[in-house]
Amino acid sequence: MSDTVQTARPESPARTAPDGRRRLVVLSVDAMSDVDVPFARTLPNFARILAGGWGSAEAIYPTVTYPNHTAQTTARTADGHGIYANEKVSPGVRVPDWFWDARDIASPTIFDLAKEQGLTTASVGWPVTGWSPSIDIAVPEIWDRAGLEQTLAVLRDASTPRGREYVDRHAGEISWERKQVFGRFNTAVATDILRTDRPDVLFVHLVDVDSARHSTGRFTPEVKEAFERVDGWIGEILDALEDAGIAEETNVAIVSDHGHVEVGRCFRGNNLLVERGFVRLDESGDVSSWDAWVHGCGLTGQLYLNPEADETTLEKVLALVEDWVEDPEIPVAAFHPLADMTEDYGYAGPFLGVLEGTSGTNFQNLWEGRSLYGRFDEDYTFLISQHGHLPEQDIQAVFAMAGPDIAEGVRFNRCTVPDEAVTFAHLLGLEFPEADGVVVEEILRVAVTG
Repeated sequence: MSDTVQTARPESPARTAPDGRRRLVVLSVDAMSDVDVPFARTLPNFARILAGGWGSAEAIYPTVTYPNHTAQTTARTADGHGIYANEKVSPGVRVPDWFWDARDIASPTIFDLAKEQGLTTASVGWPVTGWSPSIDIAVPEIWDRAGLEQTLAVLRDASTPRGREYVDRHAGEISWERKQVFGRFNTAVATDILRTDRPDVLFVHLVDVDSARHSTGRFTPEVKEAFERVDGWIGEILDALEDAGIAEETNVAIVSDHGHVEVGRCFRGNNLLVERGFVRLDESGDVSSWDAWVHGCGLTGQLYLNPEADETTLEKVLALVEDWVEDPEIPVAAFHPLADMTEDYGYAGPFLGVLEGTSGTNFQNLWEGRSLYGRFDEDYTFLISQHGHLPEQDIQAVFAMAGPDIAEGVRFNRCTVPDEAVTFAHLLGLEFPEADGVVVEEILRVAVTG
């Protein structure tokens, strides 16, 4: 829930489209934090949105991309929407499948609500929108590590029929050097959709800032360059709204999903589970059977028990985790049982609970090599900064809006990511049947009544 308003609403009247129509564009700048706002204000297109209302936004647990982007379209925490991590728990799999599929979401999305009311919707690069049953034009975030050709095939398959037309038109905009880069592609598709289809609702995901932070650190020249690049893309999207003749009737939001924490070490809990016999390997070093598994989720790990394990095994696994917490050589600060996480954070998943790492500890699914890799180790080749920490820790995400229904110059202290989705629904005249948030009234030009 949002906190105290620091700036009063201006009394200027709202701009109204001739038919009273309202549209919504949501731009996710992945990993943008509230401490980035002073710099973002120096960039022309970020400044246009930040001139409306903005404040910090507390993420849901886990503070990773897919659960939070799903909260931004469902108004639910993971207990309600069911997307408990970026990747699905997959013991023994080095590269698990991600939650690509919109049909995995367990609660209604804003796209579902909009469809029921006859609104047209589109999404570009938005997580968990593959094979969407309700988005009119969906070009989801999805890739195949095998390469660009395979990625284009799965992207076409996961897109809606109209979305496939945009994939084919702009496939050349996907960059593929060492890994997939979709920022230029997502922007080209989004601007084309706005000019061609003029949807009532458009959600776009831009991930360059997050990628730069993972690979170079929280505040580096590369992160600055990523912000400047994203600012240019935001400008293209705002220009497309003008070209389509719908800028005056469109509320535009900038959201993000988490902050970042500098990484000091990488921890492979499954390596220790192998040592203690809870994970067993075959002659080739692959997992042959297992009793317990640590599902890495950024700066926390999720402790998973084999559904066929007996009570004795459960007791032994929990005792081992207690030893980890007490051992100063193992970077696990606490174990939080799932019931506590559900009560405190609205978190649920197929786990016993959550392993909280010591500050700057990144959890990995892997079991080979060593259990611990430090930043000063010669063979450290992992991320430089990461997220997945408990929501109240470290810097917060951002929620900003500008448009005909948004007051200008408003600064609020704090909202939550589910609050954003409730606010989006309110602006479109929609209502979620269940919500873990409330409207961020402080940024509205006209207060909520009733």
